[in-house]
Amino acid sequence: MQRALVTYVRHAMARADDGVDPTLWELGDEGRRLAGRLAERLEVAPRIGALLTSTEPKAQQTAAVIAERWPVDVVADDRLREVERPWIGTGYRSVAHRYLRGELPDGWEPHPAVAERASAAVAAALEAAGSAPVVVVSHGLVLAVHLGDLFGGTFDREAFWSCLAFPDAWTLDDAGTLHRPLVGLAAP
Repeated sequence: MQRALVTYVRHAMARADDGVDPTLWELGDEGRRLAGRLAERLEVAPRIGALLTSTEPKAQQTAAVIAERWPVDVVADDRLREVERPWIGTGYRSVAHRYLRGELPDGWEPHPAVAERASAAVAAALEAAGSAPVVVVSHGLVLAVHLGDLFGGTFDREAFWSCLAFPDAWTLDDAGTLHRPLVGLAAP
């Protein structure tokens, strides 16, 4: 049986507010409920060695719900923030797809910078956790770029990002295999 090293969690659905920068969005009631379902179903037994989160509220709030179920200190790390980019509202998904295919739209953070900061954060958490599994709560684009860098040409960033749910979890085991242990979180 393979042992989980890192469980990557995409934050739960935030309450969108057109008048507020998306980096400041917070979870609504449904997002908190689904974060709770994810926390109940995480397979990180017997304990979480480190729970690392982006500094953005929606990720911190998702991590806080996980910490209620799995008693561990939550450590916020700005290196796990979402990809720096201008918020464009309409048309965002198409620009994000272009970005994940390797284009660099105006104002978007380059892939190497994203991969470097996210990888450094995860490496530090793994070192601090010793042999216990690490949970990383972050954002779809940064996770896609980080994992694309980790796996190289065999990883389809765009396909990964396209299939992510709010919230979602993917586990990297000690054999270097990435798998999705949880599905159907939206069920009652």
